[in-house]
Order: sequence, then structure tokens, then C-alpha cells
Amino acid sequence: MVPTLKAQAQEKGLQFSMEIKNRPLVATNPMLMDQLWTNLISNAIKYTLPGGMVTIVLKEQDGWAIGSIEDTGIGLSPQELELIFHEFYRAPRAKEMERHGSGLGLSFVKRIIEGYQGTLDVTSEVGKGSRFIFKLPAVKAATQ
Repeated sequence: MVPTLKAQAQEKGLQFSMEIKNRPLVATNPMLMDQLWTNLISNAIKYTLPGGMVTIVLKEQDGWAIGSIEDTGIGLSPQELELIFHEFYRAPRAKEMERHGSGLGLSFVKRIIEGYQGTLDVTSEVGKGSRFIFKLPAVKAATQ
């Protein structure tokens, strides 16, 4: 999934970086993880103007797999932040930038994370970008 999303970002004129630190293991459905990452990364790409940046980090810390998706996109107001995880909600500026979209992606992301007893946090500022951070319980690697 990453090569395709990276190509989309570069085609749009965005800087795209991804860093994986100490490869955390999680006991999840791989298809759900693909959906989670694809929704978060594609939103970052979609709502960042050419010349902007999308940064992805995955690491393990204190028994958690932590994923971070940060962009320099259009950002969200505090009022919009309260609504973005509601089904079918799309921020007005997001609708102006990208006509297509169901408003379901972030509600799916939240449901997936909570289904695995994880957490999801978002910070955003209008005109400066957004940062989504999720945590999922990490699994200890089997030792031989």
C-alpha cells in the first residue's frame, strides 16, 4: 500500500517520508490495518496542498505500537475536530478541496482502533495541518 500512496503524494508535489522504528508487532487483522493506514495516509495526501509534507512514523514504546500520520494540510478547527469521527461528516473545506468521499473513513479508523483496545488522538490547526496518533497494544515477539 505504501508505494502506491507515496507515488500519489509525489505526483501531487508533496514531500513524503516514512520511518519504521523497531518494527512493532500487533495481533490484528492485516486487512483492517491496511484500511486504517490507507484511510489516514490518503486523507493526509488529499488535504495537503502541493509543496506540503506528509510524514508517517511507526514505532514501539512501552508495550504499544504507535502510528503517527502528520501533514501540513488544510487543518481542522476545534469545532470540526469534535465531528470528524461521526459517520458521513466531512469538513466544509475538505468538501471544497475533494468532491469525492463518503465521510466514513475516520469513523472506520476509530472503530478499528477501539476494537483492538487502542487509542486515537488528533491535533490540528487550520492552515497548518493535522497529526493523527494511534496506539495499539504491541505483542512480544516469541523468543527461541
